[in-house]
Amino acid sequence: SQKIQQKSVIAEIPMQEINVYYEYNKRPKSTFEPENSSLLLGAFIKEDKTIESIEDFEKITEKSHQIYGFTATLTEQFPMTDILECYVKEKIPLLALYPPDRNHPFQEKWLEQAAEKISQYRIPVLIDFYPNGADYGSGEDYKAYYQKAREIFRKKAPNTVFIWSMSTDDLNTWQKYYPEDVDWIGLCVYENGGEQGKNVSEIIQQWYKIFQKEKPLLLSQVGISHYSDKEAKYTEQQASQEITRLYESLRQYPQIKAVVYRSIDFTNQKIKAIQGENYTITQNQKVLTAYQNAIQTSRQCQRNWYKSFFRAYQQAHIFYLSENAVVEEMQTQIANTQDFILIHGEKYIPADKIIGYDYRKQNDAVFFYKQ
Repeated sequence: SQKIQQKSVIAEIPMQEINVYYEYNKRPKSTFEPENSSLLLGAFIKEDKTIESIEDFEKITEKSHQIYGFTATLTEQFPMTDILECYVKEKIPLLALYPPDRNHPFQEKWLEQAAEKISQYRIPVLIDFYPNGADYGSGEDYKAYYQKAREIFRKKAPNTVFIWSMSTDDLNTWQKYYPEDVDWIGLCVYENGGEQGKNVSEIIQQWYKIFQKEKPLLLSQVGISHYSDKEAKYTEQQASQEITRLYESLRQYPQIKAVVYRSIDFTNQKIKAIQGENYTITQNQKVLTAYQNAIQTSRQCQRNWYKSFFRAYQQAHIFYLSENAVVEEMQTQIANTQDFILIHGEKYIPADKIIGYDYRKQNDAVFFYKQ
């Protein structure tokens, strides 16, 4: 009767849904991955005509960045001077490599020479190899070529750290293109004029849910357009709001360890979906101010947190987790299998009955850390 009475009292107290994060340390740490769940800031700036140097960019944005990105095809001259400058200035260089011939992208003869070029200074480099694989052909061809490149670079350029990046347009086909032998997993996020926020929040959440325990994650190229050639449309207000929202949302995703903005003007150019869009940070004051504010407070975490994607509830001072979250995500056990309540027909466990974890509430979330 005591048990029945307890459940009836519980039913009278309103429940609030609450976010849950938990500690989980099974994944090996990758090269360049920051400690715990801190966030690295980065940018592609060589393509922005208004920026003269790293110092210039950091003065304009009022913030030090840890990663600087560059682009090249496999066969052209790599920006080794820029990569060396990053090394001297204690920045992480990121080189996005593309095929020299998009009609015939999988030529093995290109790989050894490319690996030898990038290895000449033995400087550790992030290599975003053939981002957005769906642009280049079938998944099987792409995976085989990526794996061959990984094998050759591992042998001839052991200083390279491989990223595999997909586009927000390709989330539904990721399994066809995922080569698995990677160091980081990236997502390219381009939002065009007047389309800011359109499904992007949901896509990032889905992508994160799939990959958060696989590898460290990064937004490898981010571009928010504030002007479009289409109808000569300015959208600086929407772009500013979206930059604020996007960077703020990264607090929800502690396994996203880096975000790299691509400050480039594609107006009067024809490159697939991003043709005619201006993604620069520096050419519009509203956009620049939004970016300055968005990056001002870097995310710093003391532990390596993962996000739960099962619902959890707070009732008075008691937190209830879905049994699925405890067993499937946290991979731990319950002190007494009889200690549960039913919410919407599903079993929920009081937080203090979860073995191996203690917890604390902070803001609108509860954090479970290993004892």
